[in-house]
Amino acid sequence: MRIYPFRRRRSLFRIMSIFPVILPIVGTAGCSYCPVPPFNDDMNTKYLLKPIAAMSLSVTLTFAAFAEEDAFNGTETPDAAADIISTSEVERPAVILPSVKEEPKLIRPGDIAVQPPKIVKKDNGELILVQYSTRSQKQNNQPETPAPAVDLPQQYRDFDAMNETERIAHLKRSIQALLTANTKRGVNTMNNTPHDVMLMTLPYGADAKVYQPDPQANPRDRNAPKGTYIYSMGALCWNIPCSGKSLLRTDGNKVIARVGTGYQRQPASFLAMLAMSNIMPNYELKVSGGAYTIAHLIASERMSVSKGMNLSNALIAFSFYGEAKDQWKNEFGETWNVEKMVTEELNRSLDQGTSDVTDWLLGLTSAVRLYESESKPIRGPMALAKKQLGTYRDFILSIQNDHYLWHPKFFLFKGYNPDVYETMYSSGHILRWLVYSLPEKDLQNPQVVRAVMSLAATVNRVPATVSAGSLSDKQLEGLAVSLHALAMYYSRSFKEDPIPSPAQPEKTVANIALVRFGEND
Repeated sequence: MRIYPFRRRRSLFRIMSIFPVILPIVGTAGCSYCPVPPFNDDMNTKYLLKPIAAMSLSVTLTFAAFAEEDAFNGTETPDAAADIISTSEVERPAVILPSVKEEPKLIRPGDIAVQPPKIVKKDNGELILVQYSTRSQKQNNQPETPAPAVDLPQQYRDFDAMNETERIAHLKRSIQALLTANTKRGVNTMNNTPHDVMLMTLPYGADAKVYQPDPQANPRDRNAPKGTYIYSMGALCWNIPCSGKSLLRTDGNKVIARVGTGYQRQPASFLAMLAMSNIMPNYELKVSGGAYTIAHLIASERMSVSKGMNLSNALIAFSFYGEAKDQWKNEFGETWNVEKMVTEELNRSLDQGTSDVTDWLLGLTSAVRLYESESKPIRGPMALAKKQLGTYRDFILSIQNDHYLWHPKFFLFKGYNPDVYETMYSSGHILRWLVYSLPEKDLQNPQVVRAVMSLAATVNRVPATVSAGSLSDKQLEGLAVSLHALAMYYSRSFKEDPIPSPAQPEKTVANIALVRFGEND
């Protein structure tokens, strides 16, 4: 936390600011005790101009005080938080401001600045891909700062000594154990928001569960049931309140997923989560007593598509729930399709140091896959998107650190950071896209395999006693996305679910809400 010492000079400024009130009163009061002067010019000058002189002096002093205060603010106050001070004249020790939290040091000595590929618009409006060469990357780095020595953990050295069969068995056991252990991370409908539940649903899909406490349970009765586990997908789709927040609403005609703190962070992120979990569009939604389906939510999200917005999640959803030939009109009457959305995404400004860039890559990958699956010709913006994806894959593998993971600033730096949660956040997002986009034959690339193992080891450093409720939003997202990346790698590499589902009828998506929420019809 930042520490700001107590400053007495600011108290002087405050005292001087009341001079315009005090001095004229004193001057006027002094004149009132004088005998009534004869009306001549000398006496008028002597008696009547005293209050005016006092007021002029006070105004001058006040302006000087505020001028000094402005200069003081501009040179010595580091930020707005320094304005929170005490006006006491008594000297006090340094004050720690609890509202100012210390950010982890994301950029450390030895980190190397890199330049990711980017799309540039030419004067004629044509979009071109600019890829920086290895030579230009070196010119932009800081070779004068040596990278700190990294002592690789024992599991890395053990992994290098294994043969291919042993490595596969080790990876399978590690990922299965991590995913199983994290099902008990403590997500519940009382303390966790819909956004939290969505995050922890990603790694497990339709089999994800959330704990629902019984509001009628007697906490003093140890034998009384305290609650039950329900399927997360059913809780979200049936609009069960989570931390008092309901994800879905309706305006009478369409279903709308709320965007904001505790809900979706970006438009269509809930629909993208449903798509990545392979939930069919005829699955039921219950909102405000009305019965809808995911198809209604798809139509609503299509209506809200517009220029300038983040379309990455919408591309993921529409590529799963639609076809390349689909066209629709938004609420402004504009005609849209997947190719037009890709064009908008290629023109959108990105923050290469945040998860915005990996979400962007996920959306473009989904759109290109849709065209490839339908054997559609890939040209124009789709061809540029496909080229962009291949360029980013090569770039990402070139900026792995000594632990085979990535910098907390994503694609802006290359280096290692010991902070577990920051590493999970960036490396989880990056590895998830890499696993999602790579051809199956490249999943056994040694760099990718070591990245999977390293991320699994990083996730394993989060103690089992740490509940989801004790994590910040960013920490929980990093954990959930890392688990999702590991589960995705397991499913694509080994062609099976990392956690086998129990052979029970309620495990199927169609029966989730019916069985778990006690409906009889």
